[in-house]
Amino acid sequence: MTEQSQAEIEAIKAILQAHQLWLKRRGGRRADLSFRNLSGLPLNRVNLTGAKLSGASLVRARLAGADLSQADLFGADLEAVDLTGANLAGADLRGANMHRATLTDAILRGVDFRAGVLENSDGKPSLGGQTKLTEAHLERSILAGANLEGCDLTGADLNDADLTGAELGSAILMGTDLSGAVFDNARFGQTVLDQQTLKRTYIPFSLPPDAIAEPTYTALPAAQAMAAVEAHEAWVNTQGAEGKRLDLDMVEVAGLNLDNRMLSGARLRRCRLPGLTLRMASLEMADLSYSEMDAADMRGAEVNGTNLRRATLTNALLSAVKGRPVMLSGGRPWPTNLDGADLSGADLAGAELGGAIVTNVRLTGARLDGSGITGPVEVPPPPPLPSQERRRHKRYARPALTVESGGLRFATRNWSIGGMCLLTDGHPFVHGQTVQATVILDESKGIKAPAEFVVVHSNRGRAQISVRFDRYSDALKAVLKTAFLEHQRIAG
Repeated sequence: MTEQSQAEIEAIKAILQAHQLWLKRRGGRRADLSFRNLSGLPLNRVNLTGAKLSGASLVRARLAGADLSQADLFGADLEAVDLTGANLAGADLRGANMHRATLTDAILRGVDFRAGVLENSDGKPSLGGQTKLTEAHLERSILAGANLEGCDLTGADLNDADLTGAELGSAILMGTDLSGAVFDNARFGQTVLDQQTLKRTYIPFSLPPDAIAEPTYTALPAAQAMAAVEAHEAWVNTQGAEGKRLDLDMVEVAGLNLDNRMLSGARLRRCRLPGLTLRMASLEMADLSYSEMDAADMRGAEVNGTNLRRATLTNALLSAVKGRPVMLSGGRPWPTNLDGADLSGADLAGAELGGAIVTNVRLTGARLDGSGITGPVEVPPPPPLPSQERRRHKRYARPALTVESGGLRFATRNWSIGGMCLLTDGHPFVHGQTVQATVILDESKGIKAPAEFVVVHSNRGRAQISVRFDRYSDALKAVLKTAFLEHQRIAG
């Protein structure tokens, strides 16, 4: 999208100001920014609780620390958006594009990431589809209770994320970093996990036979693949005037001989390429991320600026490959990316990879003589933290909630979207106990809801316990949302 005019920016400011008044119950109006162009705007720490943003463009927008809880982001374009530390609890992100979005430390509890399509005035699909969180940064994010059914999480970073109770049916987790992630009560079903990802992921319970699905690749005949390579070479040689860029995804081609071929700028992502040879081939700025290339012969190939992120290159022949950074306009270097790649048993003798990205690369048994790589060898991920030691959501003391269970009532010391701290008056709750209860905000107005929570920490000296919500009903979400809005009003 093009940049916003000054008149558009002023209109957006007015909508945001009216929304703040609406949140504080001082008049105003709920923000409706549906289909608006908000790309690139500095919106750090903005409060858009409950705002309407369906179909909006938030490409590269800066929303660090923003509150988007309960917001409607159906079909929104959030590519490369910065949502570091943002609160998106209960948001609707069906059909959204969040490719390379930064969601480090974000709260995504109860978010709906299922597929969804927005229709235009003719009733035809126009925006949305499968929700994309490809290569998104979700480190330490809270995704407890989130619905990730069918969501594409290829290459995403979910290390130390909380996926307690998350729905992962048919989700795509190829090349996903799940080290340290918490999966308590998470639901798997035909979840697509490649063997490399499954091998390095700790799942604390036995999975049923249909829980994990192997990636499904489309078989491509070698002759058809070679015709596509020739079209790509014409595309490169004529600077795009002729031919067509090679762009393959989830394709399997066996025995492909690409020795001495020109493959600069080609895309072969998430492909399975057994028996591949690329001797002396030019792969400058090509993208082979997440592809399986076991025992590939790439001796002498040029991989300057090539993306091999989390690719499988076990026992590959990579001697004398050239992987220097490519200088972009403005003098910015674009390095060869080997982040998370598996180079176990590979021969890298004499390779020129001194400036490559080699974070968390696996080099067990690899030959590194003269390659410029001295490590790091992959460090095994630590086990997930105990529940009482995980990062907490922002907690609120006001308004106070009341919990009724077994005919007794307990006041809250504080509460959050994830759970509560209850004053128990010495009642003997036990760590790990599941409790059926009713959460009450205002009984006179009927603002209450049934809840199920688990005791995660008990402090008998202070006569209090910490509990985590285990199941979310629509009624409980409504009570928590009302409590959030009341907190905003109280806090002014």
